[in-house]
Amino acid sequence: MTNKYSKVAIILHWLIALLVFSNFYLASAAEDLPREAQGAFMAPHKAIGISILLLSLLRLIWRVGHKPPPLPEAIPAWQAGLGKFVHLLFYFLIIAVPFSGWLMASAHPQAPPVDFFGLFDATLPIEKSKDLAGIGHEAHEILTKPLFLLILLHILGALKHQFADKLPFIQRMWP
Repeated sequence: MTNKYSKVAIILHWLIALLVFSNFYLASAAEDLPREAQGAFMAPHKAIGISILLLSLLRLIWRVGHKPPPLPEAIPAWQAGLGKFVHLLFYFLIIAVPFSGWLMASAHPQAPPVDFFGLFDATLPIEKSKDLAGIGHEAHEILTKPLFLLILLHILGALKHQFADKLPFIQRMWP
């Protein structure tokens, strides 16, 4: 049994991570801009969000069919259990956050079509509704905060296991 994740899992992990960090940056950069200038940041933010959603669904499907490598025996049972819970939360959030944003952008009556990198209109085929857009907006705002916190804890946990515990954790997911 190997102690590394599969190549597909590794590629999906780092690609999704890169896209999530890109979207955090784009949303933060657009936040204080005048409404007219926000589009330059929000159009790619939306397309990247849809990409994150699709790649995350692919990652979830891959994960169901491919078991992760076993944890080192030195990991206490409570930490292993917490790790499984955190991964479940990750899957939920990296699907729910982009979906709620897509719902918000698609339902808002005044929003332009959701452009997928200039390739096609990716607007969800739903009725325009300020209420539905508001629900999507609230969910997107509320769920983004725990996602950011979870990412921070995930990075700190991996660094703790790697450097404080002297366990080969980063190598499990390193290309």
